[in-house]
Parts: sequence; C-alpha cells; structure tokens
Amino acid sequence: MDSACASSPGTQTNLAVAVAHIEIARIASVLADMPEDPSGWMSESEQARFAGIRFEGRRSQYLAGHWLTRVLLARAFGGAPPQWRLLECRSQPPHVVGHDDSIKVSISHTEEWVAAAIATVAIGIDLEQRPRALDAAIEPLLRNTDEAIGSLDADVLLQRWVAKEAWIKRNTESALPAQLKRLHVRVTAREQADVCIDSHAAFHFGLAIAPGCEVTRRCEVTLVAGVGIGITDLEANVP
Repeated sequence: MDSACASSPGTQTNLAVAVAHIEIARIASVLADMPEDPSGWMSESEQARFAGIRFEGRRSQYLAGHWLTRVLLARAFGGAPPQWRLLECRSQPPHVVGHDDSIKVSISHTEEWVAAAIATVAIGIDLEQRPRALDAAIEPLLRNTDEAIGSLDADVLLQRWVAKEAWIKRNTESALPAQLKRLHVRVTAREQADVCIDSHAAFHFGLAIAPGCEVTRRCEVTLVAGVGIGITDLEANVP
C-alpha cells in the first residue's frame, strides 16, 4: 500500500522556512523529459486513478502534473524525481508520502499547459486558458453582490474564476457553486493580496499563498504581472 511506502527523500531538510516552488510548462515538454514507463515512478494510488482516466488529453495532463511535481520536489529538497512518492487523495491534491503534510502540493492544467507547485505552507494555484468565455450560468458565481449583470467582461470574469479557484484550493475546499458565490472579490495591492494573477496570451495563472513566503517560479514563457485580488468569505463569520 502507498501508506507503507518508504519515506520520500529530503526528510532532513529544514521545512520551517516558508518557501514555495512553482513551474509552468507545456505538457509536451514535461512528457518529453519524463521516463517512458510511468509505472516505474507512480504510486499504487496514482496508477489506480490514472487507469480510470479515459480521455487521452486528460491522461497526458495527469502524467505531466504528477511528474512535474516530483521534479520540483527533487530540485528543492533532494533526491531524484522517481524517489518521491505521492499518495492520490480523492478531491484533494496529492499527499507527499513521509512528510506528515509538511509539504503542500497544488496542480493545475489547461489545454497544452500544466502548472505544479510545492510549498511548506498552504498553497493553491489555478491555470486557465485564454481567451475564453465562461458559461453564462457561471457569471453570477463570480460577480460580487453589488455588481450589475453584464458589468464584467469575459477576461475579468476569467480572472475572477482563477482567483477564486486558487483561493479555494489553498483552503482545500470544494469549488461548489455556493462556495464560489459567497466569495467577495476586490482588487488590492499585490503585496497584500490573497491571490496574485499573472498572465500570458495563452492563460491566466493565479497563486494563493501567505504573504511573505519566498516563491521561486519557472515558466517557459514570460508572464506579465497582473492584479492582486483580495477575497472575503461572506459566510465565514456567520453562526
């Protein structure tokens, strides 16, 4: 069983410092550098999850995300990527075996791109293709209660989606319609933001992490720093 796997490398690494490592890459690039046989590095739970994925594109996304996570772990904390063991968790990001939840993971993908993040504090990332018009039924979940219907253009709505998804992932909650609706969004300074949005012509990328965390990021393309987003859960203090 995965829970009985040998501890992943890096257990002697000082994880008390708040650090995060992120990489955004083309899925094709990640797969080209990945060992040909994934069964040699995937855990039993990952193999079971992978076996249940029927669409080829989604299978490629899954492989790329889980391999890139291992690359980040090896780069940051030592060992070789295949030595790191991940436990598949239903409706949650994978768990790094042997680290008692001291290393957090977040993975996202869209079309030909994948993003992976590891951190010593809670982290959430989201990657969404652009340009993209969201379904009209989603707009009410992204607007604040004091904003009129149609007052936000498609790209702003997409950024709202990215911000809320990243925030929810950081807090390990489900992105249910009711959860999305109750989050109030405001533009704020990036150094004070709950989520920072960075952009490329092909996608928006959102990062939710505690202020002051030391972040190292790699990306195949140059990103433009976008808005900082403050998020308030309108029901957080409701009895």
